[in-house]
Amino acid sequence: MKKLYWMSLIASAVLYAIPFLLSEYFWWLIFVFPIPLLYLIRTTDLSFIHGYVWGCVTFTLHLSGGIYVIVCMAHEAWLIGVVIGVAMVLYQALCPAFLFWCSAQTVHLFSISSLIMRLLIWTITLWVFIVWTDWYSMWIFGAQEGYPLMHPLIPLAQQPFLLCCLPYVGKQILTGLFLLVPVSCIVLLWYRNYKALLLWCSAIAPWFLCVWVGEVEMCHRDDWQSKIKSLPYMTCSTVENPVVVIKIVGNQLKKIITQYPQTEVIIMPESAFNVTDFAELPELIQLWNSDCLGKSIHLIFGASRWHNERYYNSLHWVYDGVLQGCCDKKHAMLISERLFWWGDGDLLRRIYFNRSLPIALSSHERVKLSLSENVEFVPYICSELFFNELPDDTCTNTPIVVIVNDTLFVSSFFAAYIQKLLILLTRFKAVAWQREIVYVSYAQSLFIDKQGKIKEINC
Repeated sequence: MKKLYWMSLIASAVLYAIPFLLSEYFWWLIFVFPIPLLYLIRTTDLSFIHGYVWGCVTFTLHLSGGIYVIVCMAHEAWLIGVVIGVAMVLYQALCPAFLFWCSAQTVHLFSISSLIMRLLIWTITLWVFIVWTDWYSMWIFGAQEGYPLMHPLIPLAQQPFLLCCLPYVGKQILTGLFLLVPVSCIVLLWYRNYKALLLWCSAIAPWFLCVWVGEVEMCHRDDWQSKIKSLPYMTCSTVENPVVVIKIVGNQLKKIITQYPQTEVIIMPESAFNVTDFAELPELIQLWNSDCLGKSIHLIFGASRWHNERYYNSLHWVYDGVLQGCCDKKHAMLISERLFWWGDGDLLRRIYFNRSLPIALSSHERVKLSLSENVEFVPYICSELFFNELPDDTCTNTPIVVIVNDTLFVSSFFAAYIQKLLILLTRFKAVAWQREIVYVSYAQSLFIDKQGKIKEINC
């Protein structure tokens, strides 16, 4: 019997990971992962150790790609990366272990024998775990944030019409409706009567309503979208000579303008260049003016810069060979852009920042880029979009442009699923925020509408 419930426990953890690892094919399994876990509470008193094992399996699978990247970034000191990854899993697993213990103690303290009440307590436990992981789980590393790529609603963005209620009911209520589906399945398995069947029908009704409403085709391409192209496949970040970099990009820009004469805006990903002094290269940037390209265009790209003796990861905006402005990043990714305060020492700096510097965070308000009368964007740089629960700009009707550096994930089979999750999370944000998003990374360039539907930019 013990083997059976341990198998059920591990099956729940694996089923939680598969919809994220293989989202294109198994996104629908996300509805199933709570069932083996909740079914156990009828016959088994789950405890701290059960929660810790469940958490270790869950986070090992979910974070496997990130751990692989951390190990690769450490190069010769890869063992340090392994230690960091293992420590991350062991730390994150403490939350479900503690929640399992609290739920078990609540059941024993109040002598709860009702199966429905037990099911309610453990459902609340799962809900609290989801919220903690999504919002707060990374606080120990110096920022009040969680791990947004693990929320169970994210795989549903694979079929975004299932999220049509999200803008109206909000993320937390929709999470509750999501959990009601496996809960109703458990009740039906336990009682097998018409009341249980009625509960199950009520639980799946909102989701079938979304299916019945149907998959809406993406709206026709607006005029401003036809003016935008991307240049996502550049490797300029590996070229050290600024003159060579700017000439290479200039040749690519001319090819795009020749192929798509209507182009007015060309967007490149985050960290497209390793040149850090564009503001001091006005003569070179003139190689991107109308005389050289044959047309005046707006060029948006990511590159680092020094400003007031601080090192920023920035979005640059150039028009007709003149730098119009820079937007500095307000969020820093753990390990790749910053170290946690209690680990910010010589050892980790030598390992992870021997070729670059930790970035400074901007405190400026996010501003709108008014490129022309019909083309306006609010810029976000990579993790600024992913780690913001709500938009931190006030231009609610203006499309968002987000530039992303996903090279660490694209280049590895083991981490490739994270690149796909970033797109799913962006589609989720588009629905939740009701904002159109222009998404440009090294792997893909997409228009994403308010329904979460996608369309390639360069088509």
